[in-house]
Amino acid sequence: MNDLTPVKGVRLLLITLATSMATFMMVLDTSIANVAIPTIAGNLGISTDQGIWVITAFGAANAISMPMTGFLSRRFGEVRLFTFAVVGFIVTSILCGMSNSIETLIFFRVLQGAVSGSIAPLSQSILLRNFPKEKHGMAMALWSMTVVVAPIMGPILGGVLTDNYSWSWIFFINVPIGIIASILVYVLLKDRDTKTQRENVDYIGIGLLVIAAGSLQMMLDLGKNNDWFQSNLIVGLTFLAILSWGIMIIWEWYHDNPIVNFRFFKQRNFLVAVVVMCLGFMMYFGSTVLLPLWLQGVMGYTASWSGYAVAPIGILAIVSAPIIGKLVQKVDLRIILSYAFVMFSIVGFWRASYSLDAPYSYIMMPQFVLGAATLAFFVPLQNLVVTSVSSDQIANAVALSTFFRTLFGSFSSSIVTTMWDERMEFHHARLAEGFTNANQSAMEFIHQMGNNLTAVNGELTRQAYMMSTTDIFWMTGILCLCLIPIVWLAKPIKTRKLSSQKSTTNVAVNID
Repeated sequence: MNDLTPVKGVRLLLITLATSMATFMMVLDTSIANVAIPTIAGNLGISTDQGIWVITAFGAANAISMPMTGFLSRRFGEVRLFTFAVVGFIVTSILCGMSNSIETLIFFRVLQGAVSGSIAPLSQSILLRNFPKEKHGMAMALWSMTVVVAPIMGPILGGVLTDNYSWSWIFFINVPIGIIASILVYVLLKDRDTKTQRENVDYIGIGLLVIAAGSLQMMLDLGKNNDWFQSNLIVGLTFLAILSWGIMIIWEWYHDNPIVNFRFFKQRNFLVAVVVMCLGFMMYFGSTVLLPLWLQGVMGYTASWSGYAVAPIGILAIVSAPIIGKLVQKVDLRIILSYAFVMFSIVGFWRASYSLDAPYSYIMMPQFVLGAATLAFFVPLQNLVVTSVSSDQIANAVALSTFFRTLFGSFSSSIVTTMWDERMEFHHARLAEGFTNANQSAMEFIHQMGNNLTAVNGELTRQAYMMSTTDIFWMTGILCLCLIPIVWLAKPIKTRKLSSQKSTTNVAVNID
């Protein structure tokens, strides 16, 4: 890697803006299409189940390409690869928006996911290479805001564009953002690219990665609609995923130039960071998935209003960014992470007190409070990842950790939606058991509903979903507390004061 002095002033601000915009654009695209699926399906003359492939195609291709970031950046340079990824994302976004059949849309979504897998990990690596070391915490805090805000903005923006314009605009909106980001990065960093090196291509590793990541992502995306392991398709994908992952881990572990460097897991802090990141993100993302489901499916909120209800998380996240950025340089990261999980737990228990009569303000407040802990979760974990490897391996390490975080987000989405329905069926059955002629209260309720058994069943289902929702929130609160001891398995990242003629600054250094 080129040994370059850090960037300062307006140039550094523009680099931060450009990389953050590109990451925001890519992360936004993982959620913005969700609310538009019914409209896309109707316009293209297909079923909603077929329309789900618009999401699955992007997710699978993105999961496959992300771990290859380290290898590709060593081959072509980080700045060139980042610029190519952003430009490729712009072109494929235009092609997605112009598609007039489901086949062409899915094909271009695959290309879009494939070319954009490097954007998120490279944006972190580029920021860390150009920020002064004493401001690395701030760099990660600024970057993490995009991961927090983009998934929230996605459904809101997707609903507004689809309702007022057309579904094509959920893809066209990427174009101006991408153009600005790519031009800024190339102009500002073309003379600061990393060194390239020619190395043997691990074709077998690439093949195993395609099969392993693709089959697992498809299993997670298609499982619920295919009744999980009652389907031969899901059983086959699961078997293929387990087999290919096992072979890939063994192959890559002993390969001289692996596409996916699993040897990072020999570093204790990297291992702890990834484990905590994956499990913590499951809790965080699972709640993010569950809230709109409950608000729209049970409480009767529109897509836009459910988005407004969860949006306040971004307020304190933005306000806390400079605070967290400074704290990670001065305070034991394990303390900051413990605080984050205590807050996550409190919010989980708070949400478990929701009821069918909960007003909008009561639903919104936990989201507002959660914003104060969100960056305290993301930023220290990113610091643990990047400080556990050498500087020339940052892109590779970040890509691998981001890949697993994204993968466990998919796990969380599948688990939460399945558990929500199963717990609803359990509570519905328990409630229905009480509706006998001997139960006077039940008979009075049926009479109040005009002896309309369909309406009675609908209200029971609504109550059962409410009980299922609180069950899951209770579980997230408990599990977040259980993650705190795992955090303390990490080694502390010591800080030392570096004196100069002008100032003394706290700088994070390598782990003991």
